[in-house]
Amino acid sequence: MNWAPVTMRWPDQATQWMGQLSAPKDLASTEQASTAKRLADLDGKASTNPGPVGDAAQGAIVAGRGALADQMGEAPACLVVTPFQSGIGQGRGYQRFLSAPNLLQQLAGKLVDVSDTGRPDGPQFALCLMFLATRFDQLAESLARFNALLPIPDLVRAERRARHLSKLETEKWEIPAAGTLPRWQALPLERCTVVKAAQQSMSGQLAVLESYAADSSPMADLAALANRKAAQQQGRDQQLADLKASLAGGNPDSSMRARLIGPGNATELRQALLAGDAPGHEWVLCAGALLVGSEKGLSFVRELVGL
Repeated sequence: MNWAPVTMRWPDQATQWMGQLSAPKDLASTEQASTAKRLADLDGKASTNPGPVGDAAQGAIVAGRGALADQMGEAPACLVVTPFQSGIGQGRGYQRFLSAPNLLQQLAGKLVDVSDTGRPDGPQFALCLMFLATRFDQLAESLARFNALLPIPDLVRAERRARHLSKLETEKWEIPAAGTLPRWQALPLERCTVVKAAQQSMSGQLAVLESYAADSSPMADLAALANRKAAQQQGRDQQLADLKASLAGGNPDSSMRARLIGPGNATELRQALLAGDAPGHEWVLCAGALLVGSEKGLSFVRELVGL
């Protein structure tokens, strides 16, 4: 066979199916005008009557919103310390370490740091969380279990960095294999200006016809809406039930430690935080969070961590 010169032209054979759209488009225009006339004729003849569910649910709505505001309205102050923060961890480069006693010293020091304008004042309670590890992968897994339920931005960043450092330790010795060139790939038809314009035009015409094909009667729409509401309610109930089931019967996690102290002012909370037995320097890679607030404000997190 011979090489033929290229002539750019419209693909008539590939787009001959577009001729079948003319009749449905004309019918759609006629039906649209008829629908507008029928809606105009219903003016003043049809009315709606809301169901009794709205009035019956008002009391439950007010009580639920009030309970939710009481439970979540008093957000405690939060302080997060990780070995990857500037000036916190020990070590060089990306290899940063922070032992458990040094972590407690950092948390306790921030309680009496007068240069921090966000430091909480007055008699309050404090909930201290410690995440203990000796390797980056252990720290990442410990933080991941906590962040799945209560993601704190600084802890999420620490989890991501610890996971990347763990992968780096195992993958830095691997030599990637590259295939020979050239390689097979898909033809980028979407970059062709003619194809792009044709696709937009054809997609628009198909979308118009699909909107008419999806027409249904008002009774069918109401029935579908009722089914969607029921399915949505069941989905929400199942989601809450699954969350409760995942937290039921949990085993103690030795890589996470929690302690509630207070009430007291900043100095008293610092003394209570440093008092007593605490994990030692054998835990060389640790992160922690200190939540300070009222007893009611800390109740949700306190129950979440099993205190």
